[in-house]
Amino acid sequence: MVLPEKDMGARVAQNLVSKNILDYIELSPKYSIIEIIAPSSWVHQSLKQLNVRVKYGINIMAIKKAKTINVSPKADDMIEEGDVLVVIGANEDIARVGNIE
Repeated sequence: MVLPEKDMGARVAQNLVSKNILDYIELSPKYSIIEIIAPSSWVHQSLKQLNVRVKYGINIMAIKKAKTINVSPKADDMIEEGDVLVVIGANEDIARVGNIE
């Protein structure tokens, strides 16, 4: 059953919790996908250097740059200022990432 009001409510709530989160899709009560502005502390670092899977329990599925989108980022891909990251993970892990500066 699709409940658009519930889905929109979850999106609004998630956006209120974090200023960096642009969009939020709940996959299940425990897992979500978000679009997040790359935290400034991640800028000029590669995915390998960030090691987000180990440090935060999340996976970066895509990196959106000004006019392109990389839907299969590699370990050596760099995060730049203004990048938008498409992230998947457990809601509690995503919440931590949404508050990184």
